Amino acid sequence: MLIHPFKRKLLILWFSPVVFLFASGHVLAGSSVNASVGSAVYRDLERLEVKGLIDSALFSTRPFGRLEVARLIGEAAERQASSMKDGQEIISRLESEFKDDMGYTGASYLRPEGVYMKSVYSADDRPFFLDINNNGDSFTRGGNLRVGFAARGGLFDTFSFYLNPEYRLDGPGGRGALVLGYVTMDMLGATIEAGRDSMWWGPAYHGDLLVTNNAKPFDMIKLTSQHPFLLPWIFKYIGLIKPTIFLTHLDEHRDFPRANLLGMRLDLKPTRHFELGLTRVVLFGGHGRQKLSFSDWIKILTVNNGTEHSNSPINGDQIASIDASYVYVNRIRWVPLSGAKVYIEWGAEDSSGSGWPSGYANVYGAFVDGPLWLDGVDLRIEWANTARNARYGPSWYTHGVYTTGYRYGGNIIGHHMGTDARDLYFRAQYHLGEKATFGIEGDWERSGIHSALVTQEKWIGTDILYYPSEYVTLQGGMGYQTFDKTDLKPGPAVWAKASLNF
Repeated sequence: MLIHPFKRKLLILWFSPVVFLFASGHVLAGSSVNASVGSAVYRDLERLEVKGLIDSALFSTRPFGRLEVARLIGEAAERQASSMKDGQEIISRLESEFKDDMGYTGASYLRPEGVYMKSVYSADDRPFFLDINNNGDSFTRGGNLRVGFAARGGLFDTFSFYLNPEYRLDGPGGRGALVLGYVTMDMLGATIEAGRDSMWWGPAYHGDLLVTNNAKPFDMIKLTSQHPFLLPWIFKYIGLIKPTIFLTHLDEHRDFPRANLLGMRLDLKPTRHFELGLTRVVLFGGHGRQKLSFSDWIKILTVNNGTEHSNSPINGDQIASIDASYVYVNRIRWVPLSGAKVYIEWGAEDSSGSGWPSGYANVYGAFVDGPLWLDGVDLRIEWANTARNARYGPSWYTHGVYTTGYRYGGNIIGHHMGTDARDLYFRAQYHLGEKATFGIEGDWERSGIHSALVTQEKWIGTDILYYPSEYVTLQGGMGYQTFDKTDLKPGPAVWAKASLNF
């Protein structure tokens, strides 16, 4: 019993987003692929949001379709022109990057998106700070190389596809990998996506509780709305909403191969600056488990009480969370910042037998633009905790039946720190016009909080993102990490990436 019975019927409405897709027909039509989760465009759009130039976006569910990104760029450009606020340099660069999508005509097309090469050298056994939130890719000690390209296309204003293969060379040798590859179909404002893609559900930057790109991208079917929309009649007062639901099979190398993972999320924006998200994921089925009936599937979809009972054929692992964010746009001269965003996520899983969850976790964060009147500077700090309950032991991302845990390809699907852990992260950036961004970040992570052996990992790093021209992007960085009470050897790591954008 994950959820108390008193609240179960309400949660059925929260986590049955398919219903709302039928109300999205009035949304602008068109077909596009996504702006990948790791793209720097999301950092740029968030800065425009806290500057007060965007307020119709639902930022906590990514990726966005490229047409949605283009719509938001247009909104920011219109407001910046009328208000003369800061942000023109960001908008100009994004307009150049997404010019094809901003001039969308619905015609069929096929075009390369770009080619890239990334090189990593690590002096330690595991360059942890480069591995996290990296689509499940990991680097080894010594030299590592990644070379890839991306292409996209559209057909009949309804279908789009994206392809991103990559060649990887590191310690074990060379191999090919399909990083992302999917097809989308857009009809009446709804988007059906089939294939391999990554997602990020939640307002945080360094790690959210349920769905991030820390594990490799899912091979999935996903249904969502192309843009946020309003419900008709009196329901319009709920504000903008966006529902998302996906279903995937996890990997073969786990206790129950090909286990199912179902995820549902509903984003709401009742006011211009307040955003709310409701998420539920269920791990169930797989080879070796009993075949489910139609009524069992209904129970999974409707948060039924029997989904976690040990005498149920489902007996799966449910995790739920609620997150919220608030944006403050400063209009008072003596307040020492341009704008700020604060956000929080609470999560719960498993049951103590009382009807209430026994495993809790949380993420708190803040993003500040222009602190102390420093133009071009922004700061972020995040605190995450999955070690909330000493009485029942470490329960987050674990399960009595699915002993492999909440993992895909060996990596945590949610926050990279895993169970029974706490993580403190900060990042500061300086933006030199539209051409370059300098960043410095640090992290302190403690694991096994309620165990006999508490381990620590710390790192500090710096990076640069540089746009020498419309068609070239250069990135690079270096960092140093230390490990406490482990056999891993600490040391520095450096990386560089060059992209040619078509």
